[in-house]
Amino acid sequence: MLALSVTVLIWGSTFVVSDVALTEMGPATLTFARFAVSLLVLLPFGIARGLTIGGLFRPRYAVCGLTGVTLYYGLQNQGLRFTTPDSAALLQAALPVLTVGLGMFWLSEAISARRVACLGLSVLGMLLVVGRGDGGAGRIGDAAVLGGVAAYAFYTAYVRRIVAGTDPLLLACAANAWGLLFLAPWLLWEIGTKGPGLMSLHAGLALAYLGVMASAATLFLWTFALRTMPASTAGMFTGAIPAAGYVFGLFTEAPFAWSRLAGGALAVTGVTLSSIGHQVPARTDD
Repeated sequence: MLALSVTVLIWGSTFVVSDVALTEMGPATLTFARFAVSLLVLLPFGIARGLTIGGLFRPRYAVCGLTGVTLYYGLQNQGLRFTTPDSAALLQAALPVLTVGLGMFWLSEAISARRVACLGLSVLGMLLVVGRGDGGAGRIGDAAVLGGVAAYAFYTAYVRRIVAGTDPLLLACAANAWGLLFLAPWLLWEIGTKGPGLMSLHAGLALAYLGVMASAATLFLWTFALRTMPASTAGMFTGAIPAAGYVFGLFTEAPFAWSRLAGGALAVTGVTLSSIGHQVPARTDD
């Protein structure tokens, strides 16, 4: 629960930080550079845990890299070119519902009546948050962000399905490497059409934070938590991302709205009540 909480808090800050970096670099460049930094951090630990080049070539790692890195973060950064950071954060409200649904119907995870009620509370909060979103936000940007959210919901459920018996650090490192491989064609296209661009110290610090804290650390923490938490519980935790993202957005240009804060509070309350006293052994099947 602590690992999930820290991860969600860090993720809530990334929309504002990414928006800063995107003022000087394209979405492909930012996404690739972010996970290149992340891989540099994770790789020594992965090698120490037995990671080999041959060991990377497993279909499960490719799926994790495609959905948990390339699609989620790539589409999110592309969407931020058209929509605002606080709107992108609020759109994460769809993640808990999608993840819980996959946990129920794909992984056959049991959902108690109390957790269903808590999910309903979170959904109510999400409706308050998203319903008062900026109507002028670009539809293309919103669609891209939502596409990334759907990809990460699948990633969370898929990791929960395969994580038993898999070292979370190895999985995070391998997913990172595959994500870079899938991002490479997009990066080459962007550089070829728009040039490499320049990066100031301000954008460099933002990139370092995104690579080390928001990528390397959270990839490991999220995978670690999924060894003992069901995907539906992890998904419920993501209900706090819109609230955290909006609070961080208030320190920039995001307008203050009581309805958004109330919705975020309901979402966080639903997450907390759903998780208290809930612990499920990790799956043992592949």
